[in-house]
Amino acid sequence: MMMRRTLATAMVLALFLGLVTLSALALFTDSASVPANTFTTGTVDITTSPTTALVTFSAMAPGDQVTAPITVTNAGTMQLRYAVTSTTTENVLAAALDLTVKSGVTTCTNAGFGVDGTVVYATGDLGNTTAINIIGDPAQGSQAGDRTLNASANEVLCFNVSLPSGTGNASQGLTTTATFNFQAEQTSNNP
Repeated sequence: MMMRRTLATAMVLALFLGLVTLSALALFTDSASVPANTFTTGTVDITTSPTTALVTFSAMAPGDQVTAPITVTNAGTMQLRYAVTSTTTENVLAAALDLTVKSGVTTCTNAGFGVDGTVVYATGDLGNTTAINIIGDPAQGSQAGDRTLNASANEVLCFNVSLPSGTGNASQGLTTTATFNFQAEQTSNNP
């Protein structure tokens, strides 16, 4: 009798497990997909015009000056922040030459330079054989004096280089070449 009961219990359990298995396999299902999740990174792209020989002067004498505009453009798709450094090929004449940079000058000429605009680099050395910061600071993150440009925007900076009237003979016959390096970085997520 015990054997029959055990056998009957085993059969009932087997039947129950079979039904559970069949019922688990008899579900309706469906799914949905969400395609075209596209991601594109932005770009930081600073350009200048002109790209070379912004301010030049041959046979410069004490009291001479040269003034010229440069257009700085954000050709990228993100807002950027930029700084400018100046590196020269020698130090004596570079220290004697005074550089002033302004924004918002209506007429960027020797005559128009002093009329209006906002100084962004106060009268200081043209440069040094070791780069000096003339606008902002190229270190990552926001620094005092850094300038920002929105995507596809531009601004005109007016550069004035002068050889002061009191310049002595130590600068006579010297030549220096300055390289202005415009360095940009994103402002988004970059405090």
